[in-house]
Amino acid sequence: MNKKTDLRQSTLRSKLGRKMTLQACLIGLVAVLGIGFASVVIEQFLVRQALTDETEHFWQAYEKNQNFPAPNTANLKGYLTDAHTDVDVLPEEMRGYELGFHKMHGQTAHSLLYSSERNGKRLHLLFDGKSVLRLALFFGIFPLTIVLVLIYVAAWWVYRESNFLLSPIVWLANKFDRFDPAHASASLEDLSDIPGDVDWEVEKLVNSFSSYSRRIQRFVERERAFTRDASHEFRTPLTVIKMASDLLLAEQDLDDYSKKYVTRIKGSARDMEELIDAFLILARETDKEFEDQHTVIADVVEREIRGAEVYLDGKPVSVEVDEQYPLELHTARKVVAIVLGNLIRNAVLYTNQGTVTITIKEHSVVISDTGIGMSDEQIKKIFQPYYRAEQEGKTERKGYGVGLTIVKRLSNRFNWIVEVESAVGEGTSIEVFFDESSRPTGFSKMLARS
Repeated sequence: MNKKTDLRQSTLRSKLGRKMTLQACLIGLVAVLGIGFASVVIEQFLVRQALTDETEHFWQAYEKNQNFPAPNTANLKGYLTDAHTDVDVLPEEMRGYELGFHKMHGQTAHSLLYSSERNGKRLHLLFDGKSVLRLALFFGIFPLTIVLVLIYVAAWWVYRESNFLLSPIVWLANKFDRFDPAHASASLEDLSDIPGDVDWEVEKLVNSFSSYSRRIQRFVERERAFTRDASHEFRTPLTVIKMASDLLLAEQDLDDYSKKYVTRIKGSARDMEELIDAFLILARETDKEFEDQHTVIADVVEREIRGAEVYLDGKPVSVEVDEQYPLELHTARKVVAIVLGNLIRNAVLYTNQGTVTITIKEHSVVISDTGIGMSDEQIKKIFQPYYRAEQEGKTERKGYGVGLTIVKRLSNRFNWIVEVESAVGEGTSIEVFFDESSRPTGFSKMLARS
């Protein structure tokens, strides 16, 4: 299993880890924001309100007693000066401030100076923030740190337990991803070594996967038996019809009228072989049964043109090949032949006169005709089963209505793209891109893979 697959399979654990990490980061962010908010609350509300109340208390006491001293405690120092001079009384770092609140530079965090003035006197109160820091440290940061550590430990434990609980699910996902119904040896039965905590839900998944494995194996066996038997039983009578047609055409005394219809019989038998091949390909569960081969597109086109000559039926229609690039692919040659063969036969069938041109480009093949053409509404329906784009009085021979449906489904299966352009009375152009990245942009065409 490659690295990309491993990364995809560990997505559940990765998502859980990211969620837990995000949760832890959010908790830490909220804690930091909480500390900051608390700091703002302490400074803007508690300290300022305390200084305001203390100032008001002092002025009331001072009015009664002119000798009432300014506050002087461990956290609060007061200085009473004349309103117009403070040189001799105030410390140097408190000089020059206007009335109101001021943060003190060089002091501890939350140190605040509040100056007020009454009756020619000025009171300066300096609050020392050291006590606030100590309170925040012992009753805020330390408890918060302990809480965060406990939360992170709990988060890590939850993550570990979640991993343990999810390990059976991840193991089953890996097991199921490696399950390939195309191989008889593939099975989901060996589920006895599941890691982690196997509870009722996991047992239910195991039983469901085991049942699914058995059903898939039986389905694959039935599919292979059908494709094997159908391929043999259908091809045998078609081979007899083609051999009989060849023998009749080899008769010297067969008139032209009879040869014409024997040739049609042979062509119809070949059509049936192509349909059987296409249906069997589409019926298979995987594409691993098709061996990629070196495929020269020009050779495939030449062979399909020979097979479509029977439908010319004397019509004044010529088939031309314009090989602009020697396109070669490493892919399922039979599938390429079915896709191009259907498109070439369609072009011949719906062209009464003119030219059918097959253009081989670097990454694509274009089949253009001068046939009856289609309207925009018909283009939207051409990939529907059993739909035939007919023009009244212009369609001389009807198809089965399944050719383009097969082209669409096979193109989807192999990640090819089919684009259609058409105009009534002018003809149709269908381009098959074997390399999706080479498709030109800006086209307003009908896509096969819609």
